[in-house]
Amino acid sequence: MIMNKQTQPPPKQPQYELTRRSFIKSSSAAAALTAASWNRVVGANERVGIGAIGFGLIGRIHTRNFKAQPDAQVVAVSDAFRPRMDAAAELVGGQVARHRDFRKLLEDKNVDAVVVATPDHWHALMTMMACAAGKDVYVEKPLTLFVREGRWMADVARRHKRVVQVGTQQRSGPHYQRARELVRAGRIGKLVSVQVNYFRNVSPGFGDPPDQAPPPELDYDLWLGPAPQRPYNPNRAIYHFRWFWDYSGGQMTNLGQHSLDVVHWITGVKGANAVTSAGGRYFLEDNGEVPDTQDAMIEYPGFRATCQ
Repeated sequence: MIMNKQTQPPPKQPQYELTRRSFIKSSSAAAALTAASWNRVVGANERVGIGAIGFGLIGRIHTRNFKAQPDAQVVAVSDAFRPRMDAAAELVGGQVARHRDFRKLLEDKNVDAVVVATPDHWHALMTMMACAAGKDVYVEKPLTLFVREGRWMADVARRHKRVVQVGTQQRSGPHYQRARELVRAGRIGKLVSVQVNYFRNVSPGFGDPPDQAPPPELDYDLWLGPAPQRPYNPNRAIYHFRWFWDYSGGQMTNLGQHSLDVVHWITGVKGANAVTSAGGRYFLEDNGEVPDTQDAMIEYPGFRATCQ
């Protein structure tokens, strides 16, 4: 479930010492766990304790999926919006800990690994704090808001010897894997051009509600976290955060991230030589900021990609 290809196999231990605790404290041990060996692990005390941070659209999916895994147990949930935290606890059932402040979840000794499914602006800092707390991390895409955050995250993960995986789920799809095999085998000939398209505008927009006091169920200061201090607006919080520069890059860093990750994965490129992009908020009528229409031309070594 948690893999790190760069780690070395763990030292041999007597059989009576092969417990979840002895495994989870070493990322190299986590890498050595095969499906067969996990099937021999029994009992709640031998499962990886999962802490779920964020219970929105994707966080709900991750929490449900981890709950279904025999080798994992969701032991704690956290969300700055109380109704979502309560919904997460109800989904998990049993004696699951509730931490409105995720920092309390990171202090929880029963939590071995965390799932970060928060708004984008929290991904980098929350991942680094989790690594520093001794937790392995599955963090949703996009990994960062700006490039330098990624270097900080990699450095912190290595310093604390943590396993960190980013949620680019399309790589797990069998049809994507088959497409990658075909392209790499030259079945479509020489690749010189890639076209990426996605469409998710919600017409006519989300309106322009006035700034107001946040609802009592939401810890708005905690929700903002590392983002600039702004007056609360219904369109800034919960799902609509994606339409504001403080928290996200819009659909380019949402759906575009998925598609461009597949481009990198299939072709093996490390990055682009140049990027040209133009767009704006031309169609939607609301107080959002990020483009609702955007075209990007990306020059890679040997081929080009257009992303719309």
